[in-house]
Amino acid sequence: MHVLLAFFLLPLALALRACDEDERLSHPVLCSKVEQVLHNPQEVSSELHAWAKQHNLLVGSELTPAIGLVQKRRLGASSSSSGGIPVVMAHGMGDSCFNDGMQHVVQHISDLLGGVYSTCVPTGDNHQEDTSSGYFLNMDASVDVFAQKVRDDPKLQNGFKAIGFSQGNNVIRGYIAKYNDPPVKVFISVNGVNGGEGAVPYCRPSLLESASVEFSMCDLLMEQASNAAYTSYSQEHSFQANYWRDPRASEFPTYQKFAQLAVWNNEGIGGVNQTLNDNWSKTDTFVWVLATGDGMVWPKEGEQWGAPDPKDPFQTILSREDTAWFQQDLFGLRTAEEAGKNHYESFDGDHLQFDWDDFDGWVKKYFL
Repeated sequence: MHVLLAFFLLPLALALRACDEDERLSHPVLCSKVEQVLHNPQEVSSELHAWAKQHNLLVGSELTPAIGLVQKRRLGASSSSSGGIPVVMAHGMGDSCFNDGMQHVVQHISDLLGGVYSTCVPTGDNHQEDTSSGYFLNMDASVDVFAQKVRDDPKLQNGFKAIGFSQGNNVIRGYIAKYNDPPVKVFISVNGVNGGEGAVPYCRPSLLESASVEFSMCDLLMEQASNAAYTSYSQEHSFQANYWRDPRASEFPTYQKFAQLAVWNNEGIGGVNQTLNDNWSKTDTFVWVLATGDGMVWPKEGEQWGAPDPKDPFQTILSREDTAWFQQDLFGLRTAEEAGKNHYESFDGDHLQFDWDDFDGWVKKYFL
C-alpha cells in the first residue's frame, strides 16, 4: 500500500502513461487526451474548466466573497478563535479547489459555522493538476491522494465533517470506505454519483436488450460507453469510467470484473471486503441530497442509493430498500439505515443547481 500510495502522490503527469498501439485503437479520444496532458497540461485543464463552466458544474461562482476573504489561492479558512469540528470539501468534475468559486464556498462555510476551520482538499497540487485529475486520475488513486492530504493537515487529525459536490462525493465516499481515519463524522453528499452512472448524461437508452435494429443515438452511445469503460486502460486513467455502472444484466459480469465502483460496493469478483463495512460504520451521519430534475446523473435516484431494476433497467428504478446493496448490506448502507444514520434531502432543479438558502439549511441542520 505504501509503495502504491507513494506512486499516486507523484504529479499527475508521472502517474499517467501513454497508450500502446492496441489501446490507441480502443480508446482514441482518451489516449489523445492523456498524451495532451503529458505534453500540454495547461491547455487540457483550460478546456476541461471551460466545459464545466458551460454545463454549470462550477460550484460557488455566484457567491459574493465575504469582507476580509482570505487571500486568493488559499484553500482553508477559519477565524483564529474558532473551535468546533472542521469541514472538508471535495469538488466535482471540471472544478478545482483553486477556483474562486470553491474558495468562496470554503469561506462561506466557515462564516456560516462561526469561524470553524474549513478547507477544500484537492487531488492535485495546483489548479491545472487538480482540474485534470478529476478526469485522468482514477478513483482509487484520487482517494489515496485525498487521504494523504487529510493526514498531512494537523487541523484534521481528530476527524472532520465533509461535503461533496457531484463526483467529489466519490472521493469522500471512497475515503470513508478505504480509510476513514481520521474519521468523517458527518457526510453531506450533494448530487453524488453514489449509485454510479448508468447512461450517457442527458441521453436515455430505449431498446438496448431487444433484438430491434432500429437506430437510436442513445443506444449507440450506451454501447460505446460500456465497451470503452470496461477495459484496464480506462479504469486506470479515467475517473468517470470507474463509476460507469451499465445496468443491463448482460453487462453485470463485465462491470464486476473491471469497475472500481464494483469493488467499493462489494459487488466485485473478489468477494466481500469486510473492512469497507467496518469503515462505513465509523461515520455518524450521512445526508444524501437529490436533485429532482438531475439530467447529469442517471438514474438520479442513485444519489440516494436507488438503482435500475436489472430485469427492466431503463423502465423501472428500484427504491433504495429494494436494491441488492441495501438488502444484502454489501457495504454497510442498511446497517446505517437501521441505526438512524441516513438522512435524505432534495431540491427542485438540475445537477448542482441548488439554492444557497437550501444549502445553508442543510449545513445548519446537520453540522450545528
